[in-house]
Amino acid sequence: MIPDMDALRSAADTVLKAVPAGIAQGKIGAGLYGLGFVGRWALSYLKRRGVRLVSGYDAASAAIGAALDGLPVRTPDGLTSARPDFMFISARHAVREISARLSGLGIAHVSVDAWHAASDFDSFRHVHDDLLSDDRSRAVLRAVMMTMLSGNARWCAMVFEKDQYFALPRFCTPTGEIYVDAGAFVGDSVERFIFANNGVFSKIFAFEPGPRQFAALEARTRRLVAEWARDPADIELVNAALGEGRGSLAAASASGQLTSLALRDKARTDGVSVEVVGLDDFLKGGRVTFLKADVEGMEMALLRGAQATIRRQKPKIAICVYHYPSDIPAIANYLAGVVPDYRFALRHHSPMFMETVLYCWVE
Repeated sequence: MIPDMDALRSAADTVLKAVPAGIAQGKIGAGLYGLGFVGRWALSYLKRRGVRLVSGYDAASAAIGAALDGLPVRTPDGLTSARPDFMFISARHAVREISARLSGLGIAHVSVDAWHAASDFDSFRHVHDDLLSDDRSRAVLRAVMMTMLSGNARWCAMVFEKDQYFALPRFCTPTGEIYVDAGAFVGDSVERFIFANNGVFSKIFAFEPGPRQFAALEARTRRLVAEWARDPADIELVNAALGEGRGSLAAASASGQLTSLALRDKARTDGVSVEVVGLDDFLKGGRVTFLKADVEGMEMALLRGAQATIRRQKPKIAICVYHYPSDIPAIANYLAGVVPDYRFALRHHSPMFMETVLYCWVE
């Protein structure tokens, strides 16, 4: 059974009690376990909250033996001798395993997800009580919150459902949509959009910044155009990321990995350079009726760069809200401020702690 809000509040209180009072005042030095995607976000998040980070641990980090944003980086083997006074875990898909290891070493710890969900509990509760439109959405939020607080993904598995981005009836109705796919990857969500709408649509704009991903998107689009007997001009491919304004960023990984493509400041990495454009600038007042967004942590930047379009046209939106611990309340509250008429639903599309999507629409 999905826990109620009282049970979540109790779990949050347990997390807060596990964090020494001196942590947020910088009186106690802390380590950070996991320096990947969430870990890099956690570096700045924890510093903003007053945490004094003294060391980082990651078996796979390229910065081992050096420093990341001034933080010395070591392998987990160094924990036996270093033994930080306290540890934050940001490797969210291995929280339970890392927690067991730290407990065996006598190192007190919590996950970054847990501390954020516990500290910002009222913001999550506001989304639950005041913004979400249906009981299923509220159950999904409580399951995601319990996963954040406990590190146990079984709660996410309990609310898993298929048809990501097209799970609600109004998001798969053939009505001549003008569809913007932000983070089109290799064209899988473009293809599922076409199938969900029985091949009926007015226009598709598909944005993908990664060179390898974009090449695969082009190849799939050629096949889709032929299979659905569409005019090639009906699907416009854009080799750029949707963000805030125009510019360029670099891939966080120089490998150009296909599974995801997080972007970072070009001055801080030697990754592949990609172009960034705001949706307002790109459309120049043109129409969009459905915006799908999975942009590897750039969701807030995308929304700021699309604010005028969203406010004026009120498109349906299916946007990922799982990349950062703050995403659900930050993105939901931002969109509620831009379009007060929006209604919201939350669905989870993976048995793991990922693929949570916020659906937005006006009646």
